[in-house]
Amino acid sequence: MKFAVFLNVDLPLMADGNMPNAAPLPPVSRPPDAPVGGLGKIVRLCAGTGALAVIAALMFAPSFWPFVTRLDHWTADWRTAYLSYRAEKQNDKLAVIAISDDTLRTYASSPIDRGLLADIVKAADTAGAAVIGLDILFLKDTEPLKDEKLIQAIRAARAKVVMGALDARGDLKQFQREFQAAYLSRTERPAGYVNLRNENDDVIRYTASPGPGPAYIKSFPRLLAEASGVADAADAGQPIPWQLPVAGNQQLPWFMPAMLARFFPWLLPITDAKPVFLTIAAENLIAKPDSAEAAALKGRVVLVGGVFPFRDRHRVPLSVRTGEAMAGVFIHATIVSGLVDGRSRVEEISPLAVRAVLAARAVLGVGVGVALWQSTAIATMG
Repeated sequence: MKFAVFLNVDLPLMADGNMPNAAPLPPVSRPPDAPVGGLGKIVRLCAGTGALAVIAALMFAPSFWPFVTRLDHWTADWRTAYLSYRAEKQNDKLAVIAISDDTLRTYASSPIDRGLLADIVKAADTAGAAVIGLDILFLKDTEPLKDEKLIQAIRAARAKVVMGALDARGDLKQFQREFQAAYLSRTERPAGYVNLRNENDDVIRYTASPGPGPAYIKSFPRLLAEASGVADAADAGQPIPWQLPVAGNQQLPWFMPAMLARFFPWLLPITDAKPVFLTIAAENLIAKPDSAEAAALKGRVVLVGGVFPFRDRHRVPLSVRTGEAMAGVFIHATIVSGLVDGRSRVEEISPLAVRAVLAARAVLGVGVGVALWQSTAIATMG
């Protein structure tokens, strides 16, 4: 079925009966052509200028605000504190004999009684230590008999003995330097520098390089490693291979599946943790030289040093997790462990590799910038 619709529109007619002609429309005036993409060009210019300003600020910020570099160190320290190497058992090559306030209850504490040091050296040597390192400074004379007793104990030791010393960088008086050189020469044993390298934020992350002058050209840890049989024990300016305490009993949190704990053990809370190195109190070693603890020193590199609450304590990357400063003797033990045990050694990217990575990133940045400049996304904003 079809329908027809008719519209009845009354239009005026001309005198001749024709329809009037429609009046022509007035011409539309158009403004001059505006530049295409004007807003896009402004956005590109602002983005480029801003990027250059940010890059310049990042390059020169450390010079004007040195504290910004601590941010990078701080994040790196957290990575070290959680992701460092953790052994399944205590190190079986090194040990530490700790001299504490309990050890010095009846002895002189500064300088440490040298008769006591002589007894410690004899006890460690009798226990069968392969190498004995004295992480102790000798800067002034004490009681002549005890000074001589220690020298004789060192000379008579069957173990290899390495002495510690401060090199020219140490803040010593002239008489202290002279006494140190004379006393160490009398022991007839090698001596290495015990200087530590503190960064700007007073945290120790790297080993110290040799100081100026011909005296003590090798570090104390390097001499200990070489005495233990390591041929290539170069350690100058290297990152210290920190180790986490040996995990004891670990209990899984209720929210952590066993599979996740297997692949990410650093997420576990550590309870009943054991120290990285076997640590024996000096007073116990002297009182019981035939104990099972003393027998464990046989064949090991043994470091003798002070472990005091406020002396020779240093902040290290692990301190951000533990909140505690580390005793200097344990820092040196960690360095020696890194030299003796190549598995725990850490090396940084070479400067050439760093330059190559930076160049690649620069080329990538230029490519991204050109792509954005020519992209239609920004052009359509105009």
